[in-house]
Amino acid sequence: MSFRRHVFAAFQPMVDIALFILANTVLFFAARLALLYFLLPDITERGHIPHALYIGLKFDARMAVFMTLPLAFCLLWPKLERAVSREGSSTARRVLCLVTGIMAAGAMLIHIFDFGFFFYLHQHIDMGAKVFLEDPSESVRMVWQSYPVLLIAAAFAACVALYVWLFSAFLRTHVPFPIRPKKGGDGCSRKWRALITVSSLVMLFVVGYGQISSNFFPLRWSNAYFSSDKNIALLAVNPIQNLFDTRNFGKAIPPNEKATREAWPRMAAYLRVPEGEPPLTYLRHFPGREMEKRPNIVVIIMESLCWERTSLAPSMPASLGKDIDPTPFLKELAAKSLYFPNFYAPTRTTARAVFTTISGVPDVNHSGGTTSRNPRLVDQSTVFNEFKGYEKYYMIGGNANWANIRGMLQHNVEDLHLLEESAWEAPNTDVWGVSDIAMFREAVGVLDQSPKPFIAVIQSASFHRPYTIPDDNEGYVSPPDPSPEALAWYGYESAEEYRSLHLSDHALRRFFEKASKEPWFNDTVFAVFGDHGLNNNSTNITPAVRSCNLQAWHIPLLIYAPGGQVAPGVNEAPHVQPDVLPTMASLAGLDYYTNTLGRNLLDPENDRDAVAFISDSDHTRYLLEDGYVYAIRPRGDALYLLNEHTADNNPRDLRQEEPERAAAMRQKLMDFYYTSQYLLHNNGKDHIRAARLAAGERE
Repeated sequence: MSFRRHVFAAFQPMVDIALFILANTVLFFAARLALLYFLLPDITERGHIPHALYIGLKFDARMAVFMTLPLAFCLLWPKLERAVSREGSSTARRVLCLVTGIMAAGAMLIHIFDFGFFFYLHQHIDMGAKVFLEDPSESVRMVWQSYPVLLIAAAFAACVALYVWLFSAFLRTHVPFPIRPKKGGDGCSRKWRALITVSSLVMLFVVGYGQISSNFFPLRWSNAYFSSDKNIALLAVNPIQNLFDTRNFGKAIPPNEKATREAWPRMAAYLRVPEGEPPLTYLRHFPGREMEKRPNIVVIIMESLCWERTSLAPSMPASLGKDIDPTPFLKELAAKSLYFPNFYAPTRTTARAVFTTISGVPDVNHSGGTTSRNPRLVDQSTVFNEFKGYEKYYMIGGNANWANIRGMLQHNVEDLHLLEESAWEAPNTDVWGVSDIAMFREAVGVLDQSPKPFIAVIQSASFHRPYTIPDDNEGYVSPPDPSPEALAWYGYESAEEYRSLHLSDHALRRFFEKASKEPWFNDTVFAVFGDHGLNNNSTNITPAVRSCNLQAWHIPLLIYAPGGQVAPGVNEAPHVQPDVLPTMASLAGLDYYTNTLGRNLLDPENDRDAVAFISDSDHTRYLLEDGYVYAIRPRGDALYLLNEHTADNNPRDLRQEEPERAAAMRQKLMDFYYTSQYLLHNNGKDHIRAARLAAGERE
């Protein structure tokens, strides 16, 4: 045996495992190149093709790893390795060929159906394809009449047979490198074999994982949606992976079009949809206005900024002991801002809050998981995209693969600068990435370099367990431990939780101190609000709030304009996160379209019929209006006065006393729910593109 062949053999079975991964990757990638051929005429962002192929190659390699697992299991077990590789009849080899052949047939079949789906619907196959099984006879007839089924079946059978034959031949060429007996002889030592086995497993894991990041997020479908061109996403996605990623789609409650259509006249009036529009139209156009200089926009989403936890909540009575000041800077900022004390997140958690704020549609998709995690619903129009002529930023201290937020942002916001943990100079503090203090500090530097007016969304994350206080804290002075009474008043579980929010407030102060020294500061409008509230009951809330757990969605909103674009004040009307971006677009004087539920908070007309819709689950929802809250819960409906205190600390159900109000609020609540549910599935970017195209044709 030559030295080269000896070295090659010494690394067996790792070499043959790697070769099999490579061979399957090439086959998957060949199918991707075939798809590119058909996609090419429709691709508008051709500069994104190389990166799409790179992402697709990593998905293909992952699928190749799964195809390789039976082979790897056999080759890494020395006794089975000898059985599947020796000449002549071998039951083990036949079983391995059968299992691998079935897997290959499944992969080929999925790709065949995927190409059929592509030519029929211009999309990848996913779990939504189950609807075609509801009437299988009709589906079979359609396929039979549309495609050369017999030819495809014959080619499929031939390809599977060829694959299995080549795989069997590949096994016969495998020569196990023997393990040397303890007494000496040819072969490798047991330690070397153990090293090769471990190295093979590591190779399988790394290639299958897809990417290595500081927060250990694997390659996810959202990586494929880095472009606003949907054809680029089609090129990057692997159809087998797509079936897996859409597995929860069927669990989600589908839109109730009948109920949505019945609700539409009322919702159209609420949204000021122009008269004469056909049912289920939500698109509105807001003409721009001339401005000498358009303001910059900075939207800051603070982690868990529950109103009841902040210094904006009622102070603790002196009779209970010494009060605390959890967020002194937020309180100072509110005095200089247009402050909305009755602002709410329509849904929880952070992933839902980010989706809701950016898309303008409350994420009521509870059974199917967060909408940001659903590839079927990734395409959403957003007012963020309407900031033409602006530099667009989204900044997060952690990894944007979290909750697949990357796909939702990059696919829907054109020319977005997405800055995540790898973009910051500061090291990660904990699982949430760099600290808020470090991110805010570096964010000022990023905005300094912006060549155009900018809109930036900055998402904080430090107010999370493990409540880390970083060494790089810019002079943070930790407050003394509060009394148990003070912690209970504001709803804190511990002094550590209290200090963590206090630190977030300090980070916010430092950001504004640094920003105030920059030339763009007075030309900027800031919006500061929470992603969601918190569950724990505080003793500073009313019986109705406690009964409905409303502190879990209650967050403050501050619109601060140091240049005087917005006058300070207090707006007591109930409003929600979808209103933020339309408000900022109106402030900037933009000509924009929106297809969602957000309204301009600065339009006094929108205070007249203002409501806050909250969706807790598929069975629990709330509506706040005119100081009342209507609750739909499994244990029964209720109508409460929000700020009413009672002797027994239990809220009074007012449905019998005010039946007309109760009926109207219940109907409005369900109108919002059905419309939100419908828009999650019908808010694609094509609505806006078509409207702009039509407007251009009229001009």
